[in-house]
Amino acid sequence: MSYQTFTASTVEDAKRAMRQALGDDAVILATRRHSDGTVELRGIQKGKPLFKGEGGSGGGLFGQTRERTAPEAPSLGGGHDVRNEHPNFGDERDMAGRAESSAGRNAMTNLRGDFSRKLDRNAEFSDPLHQRLHSVLSPQGLTPPLIAALAEEAHHAGTSDETQMLAFGLERTLKFAPTQPSPDQPIMLVGQTGAGKTSSAAKLAARSAGMGGRAIFMSADVGRAGAIEQMTTYAEALDTRFWPIEDPEHVAEILRNERPREQIIFDTPGVSPYASADVAAVRAFREVLGAEPILVIPASGDVNEHMDWVRAFADIGVRRVIVTKFDTSRRVGAALSGAYHAGVALAHLSEAPFIADGLIDAEPEYLAYRLLLDQPGRIAARR
Repeated sequence: MSYQTFTASTVEDAKRAMRQALGDDAVILATRRHSDGTVELRGIQKGKPLFKGEGGSGGGLFGQTRERTAPEAPSLGGGHDVRNEHPNFGDERDMAGRAESSAGRNAMTNLRGDFSRKLDRNAEFSDPLHQRLHSVLSPQGLTPPLIAALAEEAHHAGTSDETQMLAFGLERTLKFAPTQPSPDQPIMLVGQTGAGKTSSAAKLAARSAGMGGRAIFMSADVGRAGAIEQMTTYAEALDTRFWPIEDPEHVAEILRNERPREQIIFDTPGVSPYASADVAAVRAFREVLGAEPILVIPASGDVNEHMDWVRAFADIGVRRVIVTKFDTSRRVGAALSGAYHAGVALAHLSEAPFIADGLIDAEPEYLAYRLLLDQPGRIAARR
């Protein structure tokens, strides 16, 4: 028989048995899952013809087998063999056979990956927990790899409570790193226009004051209409200082003359990580301040765009993100998926316009509660 059948309790066990019997480069021809949960897999040695005296009937690869005979050589009436008229016919036939065999092997190699992906996907969705998380989190915009990682970790939570299981998975899958007020560590907020950087700066300062510290503002976002007035209002409300900034040399001058002892929160204009001039400006301000760049990004949006955006900012030194508009977004998976795939940590979640209490430390329990809500909104006071 050209192919062999392997049955096991799991996908990986069936693959392992196939490789032990046929070699590491064996090709998966077909798979199916039985009602009892076992996996049946049929494989063949790489390069071996599918039909070698036997093959699939109308029942497909899992049907009965029948013998396939080689076709007769073409002839011209009276049994006259065309090969007698063309001495190179045999070479052409061999070449055609080799081409057909090569095409078949290439096709099977390509199909091998497709069958494997389908088999793995079927195995994942045979897991009730994965099914449940997928049904809840996929509409939120979380990517399939992130959902799969959460399901894998949630199995080890040691509890049947859904929120606790998801929180356990989040804690071990995502990174959480809220900021801590420190006069020795300036913070520079970066991101696109309208992401909420200025209000996040005010909320960080209010958070610092609530923890017994103090913060001062610097803002290079002086070209946006109303930006200076907005930051001045925030500074007055928080009883702190504020400087509009023109360029990195202006920052250096203030540091020399004022010698601030408070934590510096630096607000930047909207920048693009794809624009070389914007990247150069961010790096220049970061260098003169010695600041940590933190990305401010809205909760919802196109997930692929968010992933590209966070990855691009990670390439220029971002290691943490603040997710804004958490209360006004029904789907928050774009920002979470962006952070996961870029390997950056969640610092804070912004869920209210009020500077006094609108910034929440990113925590697995809170995030799990939010993701499982049927009607999301501002939930800090509801828990």
